[in-house]
Amino acid sequence: MAQHMIRSLFCLSGRVSSGSARCISTTPAVNGKFQKKFDTSMGACGPLVDGPDYTFLDGRSTPLRSGQKRRALQQKEVSKKVLQLMKETNFAIERHQRLLHDESEKKNKILNEKLKPKGHKLLKN
Repeated sequence: MAQHMIRSLFCLSGRVSSGSARCISTTPAVNGKFQKKFDTSMGACGPLVDGPDYTFLDGRSTPLRSGQKRRALQQKEVSKKVLQLMKETNFAIERHQRLLHDESEKKNKILNEKLKPKGHKLLKN
């Protein structure tokens, strides 16, 4: 039925010639957006993502869902990685400053060890 309506739209006289017939699929793509599962990003929060699906009437806490456990573990791993990278960055900055300081001390030591003017040349300066 749908193909008949589409064919009648494409031809003027009501007849379909072999050169003007087009096949259009009306089914959704298999790998399209309908087949994708819902995925939250690392920063997603709110009652629909973090809240429990149910509550106990006696006040007990609800167990964590599998998605909540997985996100908590992912966030823990990311925080460990961030702390490690921050430590490495701080170490690199401190090392660079220490190397600059050592280099300036070395230059000052060389300048202090050079021959200095004596006698009347010392008095002129």
